[in-house]
Amino acid sequence: MGRRQRTQMERAYAEIKARYMTLRLTPGEWIDDMQLSQELGLSRTPLREALFLLASEGLIRAQPGGGFTVRPLDIAGISSLFEAHIVTAKAIARLVAIRVLPEEIAELRETDALVNDAIRRRSAPDIAEANAALHNLEARIARNEYLSVLAARIYDEGQRLGYLAFGGAEDWNANRLDDHFTRVSHDHSALIDAYQDHDPETAETVAVSHVRLFRERILTYIASSGADEVDLGGDVMTSVHITTKELQRAIADETRREASV
Repeated sequence: MGRRQRTQMERAYAEIKARYMTLRLTPGEWIDDMQLSQELGLSRTPLREALFLLASEGLIRAQPGGGFTVRPLDIAGISSLFEAHIVTAKAIARLVAIRVLPEEIAELRETDALVNDAIRRRSAPDIAEANAALHNLEARIARNEYLSVLAARIYDEGQRLGYLAFGGAEDWNANRLDDHFTRVSHDHSALIDAYQDHDPETAETVAVSHVRLFRERILTYIASSGADEVDLGGDVMTSVHITTKELQRAIADETRREASV
C-alpha cells in the first residue's frame, strides 16, 4: 500500500469509527461503501480496507455475500460486554496500582480533569470521549498488551453505549445526570488515589463499582421508555423486542452473574 493510499485508509478509518461511536451509523445499518466513498471523497479501495480493519476490531461485520453492516446492540451483547468489562477492569486496576509511576499519576489526573471539565460543561459527547481516553490510559499503564487490546474493544463499545445513554439526553436534570456524573467523578478520584497509594485491593473494588455504575445507567436508559414493551429497534437497539418484565429479569440475571465474577 502506497503512502497516499495508507493516508486515505487512515482517514476513512477515523471517519467511519467516529460515525460508529456517535450513532450516525446506526446499529444494524447496512453500509453502502460506494455512497460512503463519495461522501468522503475517497476511492473505494482504501475505504474498503478501512472497513475490513473495523470488522477485525468487531465494530462492523463483513457479510458472507459481500458488504458490511454495523454491529447491532442487543441485550445479549450488552450482557456479554459488561461481563468482560468487569473482569478486565479488575485486572487493569490491580496492575496499575502495582506498576504505576509518579509521572503517570500526574497524567491520569490531567486526563481526569478533562472528564470533569466536560461534566461541568454538560457536554455528554465530550464526557464519553474523555472518559474513554482516561480508561485507555489506565490500560496502557497496566503494561499488558493482551489486556490493552481487549480493553480498547470494550471501551469502543462502551463509548457508543455512553453516547446512546447520555448524548441523546434532552433534559439533563430530568435524567438525573448530575447525580450520575458526581458519582463518576468520585469514582475516578478514588481510583487514582488508590493507584497513588499502590493499593491494588482498593483499586480493584472501586473499578468494579465504577463498571456497575455505568451498567446501571445503561440499563436504566433502556428501561426508561415507560412502555410495557420496549422496542429495541430503530434509534435504540436492533432486532430485539423485550417486555419490561423481561428487561427486569435481564438486569437480575446480570446482578447474579456479576456476583460470581
